This record gives sequence, structure tokens and C-alpha cells, in this order.
Amino acid sequence: MLWKKAWRWWIVVLCAIFLCACSIDSHLLEAAVKIEDPFETETEQDFSGLIITYLALPHGESTLLRMPGGKTMLIDTGTAEDWPVLSTRLAELKITRLDYVVLTNDQPEYMGGYASLSQQVLVDAVILPKLISPSIRHVVLLRPNQKQMEAEQGQVLTLDQEISMEVLLPDEPLFLSPQNNSLVFRLMHGQLRFLFMSAVNEKAEERLLEQKNDKLKAEVLKVAGQGSNQGSSPPFLTQVDPQVAIIQTGRSRDQMKEGQTEVMERLGESWAETYVTSHDGSITILSNGKEYRILKQKN
Repeated sequence: MLWKKAWRWWIVVLCAIFLCACSIDSHLLEAAVKIEDPFETETEQDFSGLIITYLALPHGESTLLRMPGGKTMLIDTGTAEDWPVLSTRLAELKITRLDYVVLTNDQPEYMGGYASLSQQVLVDAVILPKLISPSIRHVVLLRPNQKQMEAEQGQVLTLDQEISMEVLLPDEPLFLSPQNNSLVFRLMHGQLRFLFMSAVNEKAEERLLEQKNDKLKAEVLKVAGQGSNQGSSPPFLTQVDPQVAIIQTGRSRDQMKEGQTEVMERLGESWAETYVTSHDGSITILSNGKEYRILKQKN
């Protein structure tokens, strides 16, 4: 009988050792798939840094961010007509909740899809440009219990670990052209800078050059106004000095207006590697704060 008890005891011990080994292996495997180097992964699922996806929509603009700490942010929501496409992309990326939604202005190409988004996705906080927030609230129905953050020029918002948002526009006095009062900001991740120009044109760029000359440098530029030639002036591009420029437009290269073609030429002269979402599909950037990698996702 004693040998039977001893045998049972050894079985228990061996099972415990096996379970511990499996647990350790599981933790090691989980740690192994967290890749910090953007050049060591072909997909975004196993990347641990900042992921920015400039979405390809038929009419408007929308950009999705997944931050290193797991927080998510959607910059603009495209038009109401874009919602089926945007909804599909968010579902593919398993987005059912957003920590932040940024509405950069009150134009339909930038906030037209918010009503549908708020009905299907849980939004924790909405970030608005303070100076024009009344006009946005007049168009967009925000829930009374929803957290609202008003961003103003000079403010730096900490969004997540190593991620901050530096607000550059709008400021007073406001411009007569509504698009020039858009929220312009620079997102910073470690040593890398991502500039989001919303829909502003050359007049707003001139003010930025006067007031925020030292705040415009950026490795990646989201081109203003879907590539409109009313913005992205040569002096502005010289100051920003982007390595990469992204134009979010539903027009193919053959359909692009003459003005958009002109902006493409300006970007080429500034040596920026330029992507157009209608041609290249959604553009994803993987950043670890020091290096970045670009992935093209054909629609």
C-alpha cells in the first residue's frame, strides 16, 4: 500500500511540474510575439509600438491609431456615405471601442460619419478644437455623459505612454474660411513626429510659419485637404521637410484634379515619398519611436 501512495504522490508532482512548464512556455511565447522592431514583422498584429493607419475612403478622411499602451484613437470619421467602408475596416481590425475620437472640423468630409460611428462603437472621449467646438456641436450630436476634451493652441495632450499631441491651430483671430479653423496638430512618439493638417489652406500655413516655425518639422505629413493645391505651399513643405507624405483621397491618380497633381509635383520636389490612398490603399505606419516602417494595404 505504501508504494501505491508513493506512486500517486509522484504522479501529482510530475503533473504539477508539467503544468508549470506549460505556463512558463506560454508566457515566453506571449512575450516572443511582442515585436518592437518594425522591420522584423510583416503584419501589425504582433507589433508592440505605435500603429497609424491612414484609411482609404471613397470621399472623406479618417485615420486610426493603436498606441503602445493599447489605447485607440480615430482622427475624423469621413463622410456619411463613407460609413459602410469605415465600418467594415473597423470590424476587420476588431475595433468595438475607441478611447478617443478627434473631430478636426465641421466639414462633412471629416465628421460626417460620426453619427453612425457613435451608434455602433463605444467612444470614451471626443477631442474638439476649442475655438470652433460650438459649430461642431451644432452639427454633431454628442452625448451629454460623454467625455469631451477641448484642445487649444499651445496645448500638449498626453494620450498614452510615449504619445503626445501638440496643438498648433486654430487660434484667434479665426479665419473667414471654415476649413482654415481646423484642428492642426503634431503627434509625437519618441523621436518621431507626425503632422496632421486636416483641411487648412495656404493662409493657415502662413500663420503657422509665422508663429510655430520651430514646431512644424515632421517625418510624416498628412497632406491638407485631400491634396488640394490651396495648401501644401512650397515654403510650408520646405519647413516641414517630410520624409513621407500621405494624401487621403478617393480619386485615382487618373481622376485627380489638376491642383492635386500640382501638389504631387511639389511633394516630389521636396523629396517626400508620397502615397495616395486611392491608388496605394490604406497606408499603415509602424513606429517604435526611433524607426518606422510603411505597409500598403490594397483595398
